[in-house]
Amino acid sequence: MKIGVLSDTHGNLENTKRAMDLFRLHGVSELIHCGDVGSAEVVNILASIPCHFVLGNTDPAGTIRQAVLTAGQTCWEYLGTIEREGKKIAFLHGHDWRTFGELLASGRFDLICTGHTHEFHWMIQGETRLLNPGALHRTAAPSVAILKLPELQIELERV
Repeated sequence: MKIGVLSDTHGNLENTKRAMDLFRLHGVSELIHCGDVGSAEVVNILASIPCHFVLGNTDPAGTIRQAVLTAGQTCWEYLGTIEREGKKIAFLHGHDWRTFGELLASGRFDLICTGHTHEFHWMIQGETRLLNPGALHRTAAPSVAILKLPELQIELERV
């Protein structure tokens, strides 16, 4: 199974469309958006693949939440959790360091996905892998990540 992970689209429609082309090319069956969506139009572009959204610190909560629900997708507010292929995955925007620290300390998740910094990170802390797919806006190197399960392998894709 492949999951596309993206963050910090900030309403950038062109890069979101390019990311969707990459996700389709890789056979991604599900998406995780780690916040700072930026606009209802971004939600609509992503809606052709089942997508889990969390809100970021710049998202107008009511607008994004309504767009996600109208598109038939899942809005987890500020923290989402799913289990796929036996792997427990948490995702949040990453601006709330306390919640992030609590998730990491809990040891309950195989993978924690965040955004916020606009920089790609892939590391292991204890038994937990940490992923930031980078950003699609306000960065010199727009990127997304392709997560392969159950292996927990990551492929960085420049957009």
